[in-house]
Amino acid sequence: MYNNIQKIFIWMLIFIIVIFLYAFRHELDYFKNRFLSVLIPSYTWEEDGKLILSRHQDGHFYLNAFANDQANIHFLVDTGATGIALRLNDAKSMGIDVQKLVFNQKSFTANGITYSAPIRIKKLKIGTKTFYDVNASDSSGKLGISLLGKSLLDDFSSFKFTG
Repeated sequence: MYNNIQKIFIWMLIFIIVIFLYAFRHELDYFKNRFLSVLIPSYTWEEDGKLILSRHQDGHFYLNAFANDQANIHFLVDTGATGIALRLNDAKSMGIDVQKLVFNQKSFTANGITYSAPIRIKKLKIGTKTFYDVNASDSSGKLGISLLGKSLLDDFSSFKFTG
């Protein structure tokens, strides 16, 4: 008899745990994302239609985007950059023939004047949001990471930094 009561108690406990997990699934999803953002620098997730980026340990914000249905590009979110600047390798991975690029755009950067080549990204997907015919440039291979600047950030309804 004691064994049967123990089994009933275990099944009741399992039932309560399942109800708890179902009832608090949204809160647990948020907890999971916050937990992963501590473990994985620059972890990104979506919540209530918002793209949330956690701050990397170096103090910057990064995100991954999928370009032209073939390239995963790691961007530094740079609110000081006017446009999108791609590393040469990222342009290659998107299928751009970098040998045909013409570096005729003059750019004023924190490191001085540089010349870049115009590039058109046919399709750029960030989270669940997709952008078409995005203007970008390649800065003759001098970037360590691709930059996501204001020209695309302004296409979002808003963005803010907290914490």
